[in-house]
Amino acid sequence: MSETVDARMKFESFVVGPENRLAWEAARTTAESPGAAYNPLFIYSDTGLGKTHLLAAIANRAHELQSSLTVIYTPLEEMLRGEHSDRTDDRFREAQILLVDDLQFLGQHSDGHQKLFHLLDHLLLAGRQVVLACDRPPLEMGELDDRLLSRFSGGLVVDIGRPNLNTRRAILERRLGELGADLKPGVLDAVARLALENVRQLQGALHRVLATQKAEDRQIKPDEVDRLLADVVADPQMPWLSEGSAGDTEREFSDFLDDVSVAVEEALTSPKWREDLARAILKWEAEGYSTTRLERHLDAEGSVDAQKIILLYEKDIAELKSIAAQLQGSDPAALGGMPITDPEQLPRLRDILASVRRQSAAEDDFFRDREKVVWDWPVIEDRLIESWDDGH
Repeated sequence: MSETVDARMKFESFVVGPENRLAWEAARTTAESPGAAYNPLFIYSDTGLGKTHLLAAIANRAHELQSSLTVIYTPLEEMLRGEHSDRTDDRFREAQILLVDDLQFLGQHSDGHQKLFHLLDHLLLAGRQVVLACDRPPLEMGELDDRLLSRFSGGLVVDIGRPNLNTRRAILERRLGELGADLKPGVLDAVARLALENVRQLQGALHRVLATQKAEDRQIKPDEVDRLLADVVADPQMPWLSEGSAGDTEREFSDFLDDVSVAVEEALTSPKWREDLARAILKWEAEGYSTTRLERHLDAEGSVDAQKIILLYEKDIAELKSIAAQLQGSDPAALGGMPITDPEQLPRLRDILASVRRQSAAEDDFFRDREKVVWDWPVIEDRLIESWDDGH
């Protein structure tokens, strides 16, 4: 068990892009309002994308705001080791913020499910904050105890996606600044375009370029990047830098490789309109709705009217729910299995609803016309009298 985390891992030193913005905002909200917002907070992603950084950032931010808080960070393996005494277990139960990393190893501990369930149950009922990090979402954790699955899903589950081109470039720029290093124009872009989706692998690619520059005492040119990294790219069609392939000339940069993903964030104290949008995104994302429209405004260079944007979005969500209810009551098959979760679908959904209404109206007209034919059918009075038999 460890209660200490790297003091350099803060929210302002984490690269924020569209692929990780929700996780970053949820983690920051958790640090600033422990136990009040998202509890538990479950963060998942592939390896090397910043889960541990966010856990450390929560600890550091919480201590900045309330130095007396008992914050415990621990990898799951350490927490579940058999040699832990009851006294150590009691320390976990006394945590005001418990940060558990590497939850994917839970299946390797036969009694881990029950132990973790009782611990979480105690902390959550006491209003203590729990944050869990894993390399997969709860539903993909295999034979997971139903009670644990319920606890994990009872708060907020968010993922960190692989960084896009802009985010990768921001990471590289930040690292260059931290190292005081320099590259020729275009080299940084050439490395970023390798599409190395794991941040550690991206750092390794930059590390290789910097090591070569130092070894050869010259600056690398952009058109040399592909050749320079050819022996460490696993798939030419989808470049992927193999971990652990660096040579002896890179050893002096080992601290650089060991650091977690950090990069430029515009500011720790975001404008209120940006915070309002981020919180609205977290709310509706947790309810299963697409928030792409709101996310676009987060990247605005100037300020926006967040309240108006959120109000219009929520109005469209209300219309989505209304259309869903109407179609469910009249023709559930009309959607063809399409989920009603995205306000951008409204024009299409309105057309579907209008089509269903027209079809329903046509059927009503059909039966009204049939009724009219029956009642307006011309009958010759003499024949009617001839055919009428009263039994005489």
